Amino acid sequence: MNIGLAFVLNESQVIIKSLNEKDNSVKDKKIDIISLPDEEIDSIYFSETIIENSSIANIIEKEQKFIPTHTFESLEIQPGNIESFKYDDFLSLFQKSSSRSILANNLNTIENSYQTITYLKDLYIKDRNNFFEELWFLTKQTLATQELNIIFHDLKEPTEKQSEKGEKPKLCYSYVSGKKVPNLLPGKEKENLIMADYEKEFTGSFNITEFNAEKGQLIACAKIDLSPVLVMAKLPSFNPIQKAVLTSIFTGLQKA
Repeated sequence: MNIGLAFVLNESQVIIKSLNEKDNSVKDKKIDIISLPDEEIDSIYFSETIIENSSIANIIEKEQKFIPTHTFESLEIQPGNIESFKYDDFLSLFQKSSSRSILANNLNTIENSYQTITYLKDLYIKDRNNFFEELWFLTKQTLATQELNIIFHDLKEPTEKQSEKGEKPKLCYSYVSGKKVPNLLPGKEKENLIMADYEKEFTGSFNITEFNAEKGQLIACAKIDLSPVLVMAKLPSFNPIQKAVLTSIFTGLQKA
């Protein structure tokens, strides 16, 4: 698994440290602050004084919706020491900051669970596609995923000619996929086969089917009413709080 860390060192320059867990190597790349939204990264680090610059503050504020951000001061690190960091130092920093973000996100979800579930249940009825995009975002924040796919039951509307022949909407699969933002796509044969493989696992509102800590891969089988939902995530870690929060969300989405 690769981990990307972005360090905003001044008003124009960002250094990205790419950690490769296979060989414990670190690669550097320097970019302009404007290019930050285009990079695949897992955390952003910056000084509190940097965000006094309104243009930088705007960029970081927008990225906070998708990527955890941390100040050097909150983590008690000196920006000048970063260049002397080795792989283990960067990994330790990421694990420390990631744990804080995961805890903060999950506590926020717990505190606002009633409003969140009420909003999602209403959205599920009114706009199914938007519902799954919102569910994708919520799951991403809860798990701090590097990549997330959610496969779900959908209805394929007939074409105008098919409607004239009396054909009705057909049950199919769609999926929401992405690293930073969700992309809603129609399911193909691959998604049909995946859902068939896990058909017997959809026994409750939420169930962790597989978790490989070494590979950072998680698969969960869930249900919303009688509709199966498969969650496939790539993530650096997984803990009982994350499981409890997702279980609570999916349980709350069932019909009263």
